[in-house]
Amino acid sequence: MLKLYTFEIPSSKSQKILSIPQDFLESEDITVLEGTLHLDIDRSDHMIHIKSMVTSTLELQCDRSLDKFQYSVQRELDIIYKEGLKEEEYDLHSSFKRLEQHQQTLEFEQDVRDMLLLSLPPKRIHPRYLDDDGNPTELLNEQFGSFIEDSEAVDPRWEALKNLKN
Repeated sequence: MLKLYTFEIPSSKSQKILSIPQDFLESEDITVLEGTLHLDIDRSDHMIHIKSMVTSTLELQCDRSLDKFQYSVQRELDIIYKEGLKEEEYDLHSSFKRLEQHQQTLEFEQDVRDMLLLSLPPKRIHPRYLDDDGNPTELLNEQFGSFIEDSEAVDPRWEALKNLKN
């Protein structure tokens, strides 16, 4: 799906655009309406440096009303494939991966999936439930009927218990 063949990458700077399929996230609540992966590739003899940009529109389900709404995502990640790297390192904005000498493909599926899922808000709230600053509005609190506390009336059984105490 989202992969490049190493023999197709020229040994200089190049660009590649890959499309993200709709069933990419394999989730019932999240659908990829449209998505692209822009790759700026800089290849040298022992290293491949890729600056990736994911631009996507997702369809999410609201946690409050279960209505569907669209959410736009735009994330960047630097991926560096390097020969002779002993262990792979991951950071919030970059990733260092091992490049084997005879490696045929570079796969981006897991990195793109992580970028999309980590960019989702913890509470998926439809925009109509958000105020101008993007904060959730309070739910309408209505009281049905009236609640009148009758402090004057005392249960006669309670009075009988008080008389036993005295």
